[in-house]
Amino acid sequence: MTGSGVVMNTAGVSEPPGLWLRGRRIAAGLTQEDLAERSGVSVRTIADMERGRTHRPYPSSVRALIRALGLPDATGTELVARYRAPADEPASVDPAEPAVPRQLPTAVPHFAGRTSELRLLDAVLGDAGRGSTGVVISAIGGTAGVGKTALALNWAHRVAPDFPDGQLYANLRGFDPAGNPAEPADVLRGFLDALQVHPERFPATTEGLAALYRSLLADAAMLVLLDNAADVAQVRPLLPASPRCLVIVTSRRELSALAAAEGARLLSLDVLPEREAIELLAARLGTDRADAEPDAITQLATLCARLPLALSVIVARAAAAPNLPLSALVTELTELQGRLDALDAGDPAANVRTVFSLSYRHLPEAAAQMFRLLGLHPGPDISAPAAASLAGLPLAGARAALRDLARASLIIESVPGRYGFHDLLRAYAAEQAALREGRERREAVHRMLDHYLHTARRAHEVLYPGRQRVDLGRPRALVTPEGFAAKPFALAWLRAEYQVLLKIIDLAAREGFDDYAWRLSMVLWTFFDVCGHWHDGTRMHRTALEAARRCGDQFGQAHALRGLGTFEVMLGDYAQAHRCLAEAQELFRRLGDTHGLARTDLIMGQAFEFQGRHAEALAVVKEALRLSETAQDDPYMQLVRASALNGSAWYNAHLGELGQARAHCTQAIELCQSIGYSPGEAGTWDTLGFVWQRLGDHAAATACFLRAVALEREMGSRFNLAMALAHLGDTHVSTGDLPAARLVWAEALTILADLHHPESFEVRAKLESLNPVAL
Repeated sequence: MTGSGVVMNTAGVSEPPGLWLRGRRIAAGLTQEDLAERSGVSVRTIADMERGRTHRPYPSSVRALIRALGLPDATGTELVARYRAPADEPASVDPAEPAVPRQLPTAVPHFAGRTSELRLLDAVLGDAGRGSTGVVISAIGGTAGVGKTALALNWAHRVAPDFPDGQLYANLRGFDPAGNPAEPADVLRGFLDALQVHPERFPATTEGLAALYRSLLADAAMLVLLDNAADVAQVRPLLPASPRCLVIVTSRRELSALAAAEGARLLSLDVLPEREAIELLAARLGTDRADAEPDAITQLATLCARLPLALSVIVARAAAAPNLPLSALVTELTELQGRLDALDAGDPAANVRTVFSLSYRHLPEAAAQMFRLLGLHPGPDISAPAAASLAGLPLAGARAALRDLARASLIIESVPGRYGFHDLLRAYAAEQAALREGRERREAVHRMLDHYLHTARRAHEVLYPGRQRVDLGRPRALVTPEGFAAKPFALAWLRAEYQVLLKIIDLAAREGFDDYAWRLSMVLWTFFDVCGHWHDGTRMHRTALEAARRCGDQFGQAHALRGLGTFEVMLGDYAQAHRCLAEAQELFRRLGDTHGLARTDLIMGQAFEFQGRHAEALAVVKEALRLSETAQDDPYMQLVRASALNGSAWYNAHLGELGQARAHCTQAIELCQSIGYSPGEAGTWDTLGFVWQRLGDHAAATACFLRAVALEREMGSRFNLAMALAHLGDTHVSTGDLPAARLVWAEALTILADLHHPESFEVRAKLESLNPVAL
């Protein structure tokens, strides 16, 4: 001991007592926990003494530590005296040559992909020290297991040479299974220690520690990586002020406040693109194994939802069993219920279920319940109104819960107002729903189905009023179907929800809600037809038919068969179409449903027409027209009458009865306009244009076709739009306007080719027949 108030070690070098004690412990090969066990002094007390936070320790504690270290008792007495001596030096940095910390952990081996994200980070690097007035911050966000840390470390190692004053790293433990998030004060002490500030000279408050830290880095070119942040409040005290510094923050939580106040550049990671996921698997499994089973590699990437953590786990499992075919892992992962079990590498840090749970358990209860219930939704995404019905919440409450989930990176707002998550998170959410929701689970599914059924019905009534006669009853309690002020909004909803609606029908059939399976298919029948979704319509109506048969509903069976017949006609399977339509006719007759029978007659007429059997088509449509006259006060039958008049006009025109065809067109248009039946009006304008064209009045024909095109566009009709355009092109050719013909035929061909409809061949031939020189 000397008068300067320091402990003298055997080499004659002066040291603060805490640093001296730490040195003796390390020399003895002991951790703080080991020394605590030997001495009976708590780990916290030892840590405080070593850091200089305890200035007057109990003499008994000091002597116990000295004995545990195997040192003489006199050393303990001297150490007690030194701890109690007054401090006579201000807090400062050691006068020795400053250290250059190199704290970055090892980068993830075989890093692959993230090319575009690395380019964005490189652009951020250009701002560090180049005109920026404050520290440059890049905040990397994204869901659990998406590879935030791997990307940050890979990039940090790449750019480390640009920061000659070193790199600082801290795991902020924002979502750590071992305990609470790191305290900013503790992280700052660690940074100051790395910068050679003596522990006994650390300021007592977080504010003081942060001020000293900023002072030390005021002119430094330092890279700071703050990994796994809990929130912005944890990060802010750890930010240096120097514009030559670069801070990288990773977090599962949204860090938009850091962007607003500190100008951070936000980078949100999604799962890997398919190509990059496959590259990652191939790089880590080895090219020989990957090349031997390329299909399995692709399937594994998909089954792991292209989530980097899941991909890493499956690589570890494959590496542990080098003789196991990758196809065996594909089989194990194929079962969604057991997929999370398969993605367990035996380490909590590499267990997909555990990693997800760390985000889930931090949620407010309303958001946690919303997350669980979203696991019941089939995807691929959900709107806020649908989520409100699913959870039985007011729309404002649902939006608040969805915002909390987005901030926690458990869902992504893929487009404004629509939220989704990948299949593994969906599987985890469904697990939690099964564990926690109990009876509420089925109620939530019921509300969800009700929402889509009633909203689809409302959209259908706006787009195609009067086309369907079915009583859906009132929506269930806590269900708030969406409404539509005009056709464009209704069509936009159907398009946005299209993939969801297909999955909802499958879910209804799978979960035992057979009445929803056939009713929703029936409501969507016209949309499937006019938009050219004939393959999907066929599959959905087969599902509907099976569901209606299971619940013994003949009305549902009749509608499903009529829908199937419609799509088989459009797909060219006329024999199957006639069988379905004939069976539907028989059921409607048995049920006494004149409206259903008449509508089926109209489709049967179309089947005959597509086979070139116009006389038979006219006969069956006349029967539909006769049935419509038996109930002229029925608004649904008025639509049937309008369609039958148009059908009669079309078939008469093909049979050369142009006068009769024109008269029926006039009646049909007047009727459609009086009842607001846009689909019927559009089709009849097309028919009338065809009649005028046959009569040689090309100006009148052009006007009719243009009106048909405008109405078909408004309703989103694809096939009918293509045919109206094709007819308009014929008229342009008749008037010698070949450029106009080429333009409309080209659009018609694009639609028909996309629909894989045989009419595309005829339109293509017409286009090729045009003389390019004449254009």
